[in-house]
This record gives sequence, C-alpha cells and structure tokens, in this order.
Amino acid sequence: MDKRNIDRSFTAVILCAGRGTRIAKTTKLPKSLLKINGKSIIDRTLEALEKNQVKKVNIVTGYKASLLKKHVLKRDNKKISIKFIKNKNPIKYGNSYSLYLGIKNIKSDIIIMDGDLIVDQKIISKIYHSKKNILFVGKGNISDKECAKTLIDKNGNVKKTIDKRFLSNNEIKNYNFIGEAIGIIKISKENFLGFNNCCKKFLKNKKNLGLNWEHLINSYVVKNTLKFIKIKRLKWIEVDTTDDYCKAKKLFK
Repeated sequence: MDKRNIDRSFTAVILCAGRGTRIAKTTKLPKSLLKINGKSIIDRTLEALEKNQVKKVNIVTGYKASLLKKHVLKRDNKKISIKFIKNKNPIKYGNSYSLYLGIKNIKSDIIIMDGDLIVDQKIISKIYHSKKNILFVGKGNISDKECAKTLIDKNGNVKKTIDKRFLSNNEIKNYNFIGEAIGIIKISKENFLGFNNCCKKFLKNKKNLGLNWEHLINSYVVKNTLKFIKIKRLKWIEVDTTDDYCKAKKLFK
C-alpha cells in the first residue's frame, strides 16, 4: 500500500442491484450471495475492503434486497460502516443509475465495484497509488463480444469502454485496446463534482436509464481525464454465468 496516500479516506460503492439473468439456472439469489468455496462474493469483497482500510461502504441493492441486507448484517462489521441504498426498479434502471444512487453525497475518494466481482485484495490496495481517476483493467480478448473492452488514446487516457459488441473499424484505427475493464472505478474527491454532474446529465436522458456503467464512463471521458491501472498476475473474475461460477471456484480456493 502506498504510504504517501494512506491519509486519503475512501468510501466504497458496491453495485448489487441486478437480477443476474444469465446465471438464473444456477441460483435464484442475488449474485453477490453466491458462495465460492464456502464464502459469499459479498463477504470476500467486504473483507478485501477492510484489509485495505476502507471504512465506509455503500451497498446498492435491488433484486431480493432484504436477503442481501440480512446476510451482510449478520457478519462482524465493526471495522466498517455500511449503508444500504435501494434501486427500487433495477430492471428499468440499470447499474449506471445504481452507481449514481451509490455516490450521492459522498465527500471522500470513491471506489466503485461491481457486486459480482471477486478480486485478490492486493488489487484494492492499488487505489492508493494515484490521486487521479482510475479505471482498473485486466487481461482481455478483443475478439470476445462480452469482454468490457477498454480503449485508450496515445496519451494513455481511457477514451471508450465497450461491452456486448465488437469494435468498429474506426475504433480499431483510432484507439489502442488495453484490456478488459474488470469492474472497479476510482474517482478522486477532487473530481467528484464533475463526475456527479456527468451522472445527472447522462441519466436525464431516459434512454440511458437502463444502461450499464460502461456507457456512463464513455460520456464522462469526453471532457474528463480517466487513467487506467493494468492488473497483472493478480486474480480476479466477474461472475456473470454458470461457467464463470465454476471458474471462480477453481481460481479462489
């Protein structure tokens, strides 16, 4: 952990509102309650945050919110303060909207995480490495339609995040593919106002209400700087499907 920036406090926002339709045959629970070798995804996330001195956590719930809240409140949360925020209609209002609900009124640095993400706790420690806005990027496959493909310009600034489609010829020509956005975004407190205003402007368009945060980030980087940290040799996986779930159990024993 970078001792130079340890004095900067963080609030984590964990996005757990989604239904998880692609894994519905495996579980009817919120994905964050899936157990990976005896420990739920949300417990693994909270433990990783605790180990990295994150003391405040906002959990955005939606699908079967009461089950998730009950589970979290059963654990020992003495090291962190947890606030639950509900997306009342996560089918209509996607995780861009959940993200906005989660960050409102935060006055510290923010780390935003997908609720179906499992990471080595050392990845979280990298939030202290820079005071800049950061997108965390892992190894990815440009030919994988489902990959959250991250594109940068010649200055190393994130210019696009693209999910659930292939790149256009112009995107391939104008940008460099750097990898897959793993589902962690860091926003510094100095840039919070601009990010918050971008969220509000983005969500004013009703067509954007159901969109994932990749689209929100694309709106933000038009006029704002977003750097990236490439994750190497550290484990992470996003559990979207039953196949991902099986891989996660092998990866995090």
